[in-house]
Formats: sequence, structure tokens, C-alpha cells
Amino acid sequence: MTARHSSHPAGSASEPPAAPERVPDAAQELARLYALAVAQQQAGNLQAAVGTYARCLTLDARHAEIYNNLGTALDQSGRLDEAVACFERALALDPSYVRPLVNLGRVLRLQGRATEALATLERATALSPSNAAALTNLGFALIDLGRRAEAIQHLRRAIALDPALAEAHHGLGRAFAYLGDSLAARDALRRAIELKPDLLEAYVLLASSLMALRQFSDALGILEAYLQRRPDDPNALAAALSCGLNVCDWVRVDTTLARMRSLPAGTAHAQPFAILGTSDDPLEHLQAARHRAASIGRQRRALPGSFAFRHERIRVAYVSSDFLTHATAFLMAELPELHDRSAFEVYGVSFGLDDGSALRRRLLGAFDACLEAADRSDEEIAAWMREREIDIAVDLKGYTAAARPGIFALRPAPVQVSYLGYPGTMAAPFIDYLIADSFLIPQTEQCMYTEKIAYMPDSYQVNDRRRQVAEHPPTRTEAGLPAEGFVFCCFNASWKITRPVFEVWMRLLTQVPGSVLWLLQDNPWAAENLRREALARGVAPGRLVFCPRVDNEIHLARHRLADLFLDTLPCNAHTTASDALWSGLPLVTCAGRTFAARVAGSLLRAAGLAELTAASLDEYERMALELAHDPARSASLRARLMRDRETLPLFDTPTFCRHIEAAYRHMWSLHRQGRAPETFAVERLTGTASRC
Repeated sequence: MTARHSSHPAGSASEPPAAPERVPDAAQELARLYALAVAQQQAGNLQAAVGTYARCLTLDARHAEIYNNLGTALDQSGRLDEAVACFERALALDPSYVRPLVNLGRVLRLQGRATEALATLERATALSPSNAAALTNLGFALIDLGRRAEAIQHLRRAIALDPALAEAHHGLGRAFAYLGDSLAARDALRRAIELKPDLLEAYVLLASSLMALRQFSDALGILEAYLQRRPDDPNALAAALSCGLNVCDWVRVDTTLARMRSLPAGTAHAQPFAILGTSDDPLEHLQAARHRAASIGRQRRALPGSFAFRHERIRVAYVSSDFLTHATAFLMAELPELHDRSAFEVYGVSFGLDDGSALRRRLLGAFDACLEAADRSDEEIAAWMREREIDIAVDLKGYTAAARPGIFALRPAPVQVSYLGYPGTMAAPFIDYLIADSFLIPQTEQCMYTEKIAYMPDSYQVNDRRRQVAEHPPTRTEAGLPAEGFVFCCFNASWKITRPVFEVWMRLLTQVPGSVLWLLQDNPWAAENLRREALARGVAPGRLVFCPRVDNEIHLARHRLADLFLDTLPCNAHTTASDALWSGLPLVTCAGRTFAARVAGSLLRAAGLAELTAASLDEYERMALELAHDPARSASLRARLMRDRETLPLFDTPTFCRHIEAAYRHMWSLHRQGRAPETFAVERLTGTASRC
């Protein structure tokens, strides 16, 4: 927050001695210049204000308030280093002056120096416990450090002291958003904007909270209002792109993407996850990830100390917010249960909410020790891992929603790995390895990944053999499907459905009489837009059938009502593809160039169905059409999946466990030898699947 200008008289600080008859003239000139500087600053004429404050200081170089106000003008001008120097000079003149303390803490936070900001703001609140501005900035610093629960306490105190302080409501909304409480975040951020409509920093965060609540229409309204004020803001454009993707508004998607690419940095400043659904260019993904990693690096520095420890067993920690009813947990639930405890100690770090699910209890119970860290700062989590001398830390989040890569920037472990949660490079110096396979990342594309690649022998993706399929699936009538006719389906989230793929789907419906396309009911706007797009292509909207989200057992069972799963591009089905194959439903995919665009092809290879991976959308369309016209072959593929499911590499979790343990051993061996990380391939192990 920019401090309010002081009401102290301009000449209250000491002045150099002068002849008595000249003192009134000097004081009057100082008062005149000071009033002019304040007026210039309030009018937004910052360059003039900076010059006028500097002239004031030629008349009185020991005036703490002028230094404070000059600092705020420099802060507003983006000259943060100079602002820091001014605030520090003000404090040297008057160590108990709270306003420069608050302002200094704010600017230090903007510079990524959150720990220094925290100390400065704690000093301010000690001097002035009822200072709402100090408490608000303290809350923001605590948010930056991951101490969200503490931040909420201070921000609520600030609001109790000054209910109209919009910035405090903004901070409260930010803290709730990072804790995953989107409803509370929405309400706090709406209040912030009501109180201060020009508090632009709150708009994009409010839109993100609305999107998390699947209130896409409201989110778009907020973003449009914001972009009228800041049309080139890359974060707002990325949020608008995500919103357009979620509601399948492809005109908006194309327009927004064009605006992003017209910026000097293109899409590099976008959140990396935002471009997964629009770009099949690995360089574009790499550039966005590099920008994100650089911003994290500016805010976090590795903890002091060395990694001189040695253990009989390798200590592996899995770090995520998704140890609950989530796609990541559906895939990896069995992995910590199967790790060889004679060779590995397995830790968990969970910074997500407790949803009370059986899946969460199962996962957390499988770790030898687990830190429930939703209210812990990045530093506290990293320190916990350091104290336990973790050898290998595995980030299961990457740059997905609620990720906390700042934990890994603190370097809690000597070997750090990205796995499963984020389909691409993190481009971060604090991530050493990315677990993949030779289909996901061909050797020719390794240059698009800053990590060294640990190549798994089959697919990179782990699976849980204990996923239950409901014994009694719904009937076609109960599912809203016609009694007869070929059922194409895609249960991917709506943001993955792109115009080129949808056009293929519509041509398939046209060429297969009586067929329908069965889709997930993600949100009503997407359904409405897709039906309209179908009609524009000569397909009756009623041939698109939408199903609601249901419990996972029923979701898996209803796959058996479909005949063929149609994948998306440039972001494939990931967990959704494994769901289909586990349920016995064949899947046709088109492989692109990026990690995200090659996942389904990786899974099909490990499921013995590599022939269902197309190299182009034309081939994808031809393959799907041939299967729709050849029910015998479709039935044969289903039979193969069901017959061989337990022995397919994709679902051989014990052998996968042995392979990933071999990868961990090799990583650890390289570290112990003092060698830098290097790309390597895990050799396929032979023999019957057995417990690791």
C-alpha cells in the first residue's frame, strides 16, 4: 500500500541555522514546495513530484517525512531500489516513524524480499499495534511466505480496525485463495473492489476464484472490466484465455491468444498451465516456464547448510496438495504402499485441504511419516524436510493450481524431481530431473526441457490397481443415451476441447448414422456453446449428450456404455485416458509435439494399443471412423483390454514401482559420486510382478 502523506507540519524537522530574518522565507518556500510536491503526486504527475521533493531536500536534508513521501513517489514510478533508499534514510532520521517502516516493508515484498519485509513490518506493528496499514502489509508478507493462516489473523484485525480498508479485504481474499477456499476468497475480493473500484490488483484474483467456483460468466465480466483498464496485462489475458477455453468460446480464445502473442514477450509471461490447452509448441511452453521459474527464484533462496548426510535407506518425500479426491491421488495411491521399505523410507508432505475422504486416509497412511502442511510456510516445510534429511524430494504439482514451487526453490533436498502432476518442463534450476518416457520426450525434443530426463521403460504414468469399478453401471437410458447407436465419448474437461478436434468429431457424427457424442457436463456455458457449434456444422445439438460428474466408481463403470473414447489435442487425456483403458474402453489419440500432447500415446503403448495413436488429425479421424464401422474390431479391442488388464505394463504397478525405485537409486548414486544430474534410461526389469 502507498502510505498516506503525513499531516505533520512541513517545518517540524530541524533546519540548518540561518539569519533570523531569512528563516520565515526558507520555511515558507519549503512549505510551498512540499505542498506542490504532494499535489503533483496526488495528480499522478510522479516525475514532477520526485523533482519537487528533491528540491525540498535541498532546503532541509534532515526531513524524514519528505524522504518518506519521495519514497512513495519513487515506488509509484516503479523505481523500487531508490524508494528503499529513501525509506531507509527516513528511518535513519526517525527510527520510530511508522509510515516509512510500512512503506519499506511493502517495497521489500514487491522486490521478492519477503523475509526482510516481514521483519520490517513486525517492527512497524510493534511500534503501532493498531495501525491497519501495517497489519495489512504484514498479512501480505506472511502470504508470500506461505503462512496463510497467520496472515488471515492479521488481516482480520486490520479490517476490524478499518472496515473500509480495501487492501485488507484484498489480502484476505488472496490468503483464502491460496488456501483453496474459493468461496471465502470471492466474497473478500468482491468487497475489496466494492470499496475501491480502482484496486486493479484484486480483479484477476477475483476472476480466478470465480473460475475455481465454475462461475465463468461472472469471471469473464470481471476480466473484461479489468482489461479495459490494462489491455496488455499478460496475467489477465491468460485468465481470459482460460475462461474462454473452459466455456468453449473459441472466438474469444483465438482473439485472446492473438493479443497475448502480439505482446513483446508473447505468451512467455502467461502462467505455464494456461497455454497447455492452446499450444503444441514446446518452445512456447519452455519460455512460459522459464519466466515463472525466474519469478520464483527472485523470491526464494536456498536454505543454508550442506547435504553431507548418508543413510542406509534412501529417503524419498512426495510433495503435493492433491492427497485427496483428485486425479493425482487416483493414479499414485498404490505407489507409496509398494515401495521397498528395506531400501526406502517414504515421506509425504500434504499442503492441501483435508476432504475427509477414504482415499486421503489411505494415501497419508501409506507414508512412513507425513507432514500436514496446509498452514505451514514454504520455509517451514523445507525446514521439516531438511531436519529429516530427505534425499530425494518429488514435486507432484509443478505449475498446476495450488502449486507451491517455492518449497523446492529453498532446496530442501539434494535431489529434486518433477513427476506426474505437471505435463511439461518447470525450467527451474531447483528441479534436477523430470520423470518421463521415450514416447513423451523423444531425444530430438530434449533441448526443450531444462531438467535431465529419467526415462521409464514403459509409460511414465503410475496407476492404482485398487481403483474400483461399480458392479452395476447405469443403463443407457439412465445415462441419457439412446437405446441403440454408436457412442463416441470424451470425458476430458471442457477446456481441452479445441475447434479443430471438435470439427473432426462433428464429421464423425455425420458419417456414422445414429451415433452420439457423450461429453462431461463441465459447465452450462460450455454445453450451450458446443451445441451451437454442432448446429453450425449441420449436426443436431441433441446428438451431444452431457453427463454430470459422479463418484469415481460409477464414473469408471459408465465407460462401459461407450464404444470409443476420442482424445483431445493439444492437451491429451491423462488420468482420464487411464480411466478409460482401466474400464476396458479403447481410445484413439493424436500425438503432438509437447509433453501434454503425447501422454495418451504413452499410455496406449503401455496398454498394448500403440496402433491407436495417430500422427495427424486426418489419420485420427480415419482411425476413429474405421473403428466405428467395424464393431467386431472394437469389440476385440475391448476384450483385449479386459483380458490383459492385470498384466499390461500400464497397470503393472509393482513393476512400475521397481522401475521408479531404480531411477531414484541412479539419481542418488550420481549425487553421492559428486556428479551433476544427467539424463538416463531405466532398464526394463524382467520376471513376474511382485511386491517391491
